[in-house]
Amino acid sequence: MKKYQLSILFLLLVSFSSSYKIPGQTQQPNFLIILGDDISAKNTGCYGAKNQNTTPNIDQIANEGILFKNMFVSEAICAPTRAELFTGLMPNRNGCNFNHAATKEGTLSIVQHLSKLGYRVGLTGKTHFKPASVYPFEIIDGFTKNANYNGLPPEDWNGVKEFINRDKKQPFCLVICSVHAHAPWNAGDNSLWDANNVILPGNLVDTKETRKYFTEYLAEIKLFDEQVGKARKLLEKNDLDSNTALIILDENGAGMPGGKWTTYDFGVRSACVMKWPKPYNNTLETDAITQYCDILPTLIDAAGGEVPANFDGKSLLPIIKQTKAKHRKYAYFLYNNNREGPEYKIRAVTDGQFKLVWNQLPNNLYAVRVINGFDYGYIDKIEDRHVRKMYLSWLAKAGHDKKASNIVKRYRKRPEFELYNLNDDPEEMNNLINSTSHDFKITELKKALFKWEKEQEVH
Repeated sequence: MKKYQLSILFLLLVSFSSSYKIPGQTQQPNFLIILGDDISAKNTGCYGAKNQNTTPNIDQIANEGILFKNMFVSEAICAPTRAELFTGLMPNRNGCNFNHAATKEGTLSIVQHLSKLGYRVGLTGKTHFKPASVYPFEIIDGFTKNANYNGLPPEDWNGVKEFINRDKKQPFCLVICSVHAHAPWNAGDNSLWDANNVILPGNLVDTKETRKYFTEYLAEIKLFDEQVGKARKLLEKNDLDSNTALIILDENGAGMPGGKWTTYDFGVRSACVMKWPKPYNNTLETDAITQYCDILPTLIDAAGGEVPANFDGKSLLPIIKQTKAKHRKYAYFLYNNNREGPEYKIRAVTDGQFKLVWNQLPNNLYAVRVINGFDYGYIDKIEDRHVRKMYLSWLAKAGHDKKASNIVKRYRKRPEFELYNLNDDPEEMNNLINSTSHDFKITELKKALFKWEKEQEVH
């Protein structure tokens, strides 16, 4: 009899422990996503930034949580990046395959997927997506939507605080969309960096103007990092940190030549740092190849839902739980220069070490209206646009400096194919496409890229 009673007691204890949750909190994890704007991963401390003092809060979370070393966006411009993140679909599948394009009507986004699982889904700050029927977020006041805000934008955390505390029995997903470090770069305090000593990426021309604007850019990255720190403290102060997955993303790369608007790593490689509650609270640096479309299925999976079969993305929970070390064999990229300049199409693929870039219209001028629009007759309404002033300083130096001339040529005119060894040449300055020792890799990557194009109906 005693043996029977002990068995019943054991089953009750197991049942209680499995259903036990922190008082006042939902058992499903909350999700807090903090999204930067035009920040290249390599300028984040935990990704090996050569200039210090930019991201102490992000770096601390990376030390305590999970750092994805090979996270990529499929298209390094704002609207496609956000559409991919919020739909789990790559640009051609969701319809937003050039900047300012709309997602296809009828597409389900993070809002519908998580609402079905009982979540409140809110967003504050920059939107840059449409239509509203696809993205019916609860919009929370407090952060500016204007990515081109001139100076330091106002910031009010009261709406965020109300949203996360509204009903602790119901899980929430909140996206905080910062406008840092989108140009103009004039919001932060750049006195932490001496323009004469700041270390520039090798794909930028070293001029006085580049150095000035790069320190301003670093100051905006620091502002984003401070927002990350404030958000984390808010979770802790309101006893929500123990049941909230914190996800920090830097969007696409810097809005500088060779970054945003390209398929180079300075544009498509994204910082991605996560800190998960139990039972996923692992500390990990992973080399697994991942893309933005993988994040929504991860949230659905963690919330107890079934990931839709039509997603391009796959749940990252096996990586997070350390039951798997690999995720994708390749990451794929595209760029369509609709509305940004002359027609130009780029497709690319990487296996993590090598990247193949296919410029489908190599005889065309590559131009982005806000950088070198004057090359094809575009008249910019903003006379003192920072990135254009930076580029003009490059042109002036290119007239008497071979290295500067090569960087400008690389930007404006490109061969049909490019191949880079990212391990040896992370800034993609040495094109290996004519190296016969890489013929096998070129064939492999071309085959993978053409197959992906066909599957995605990318033209």
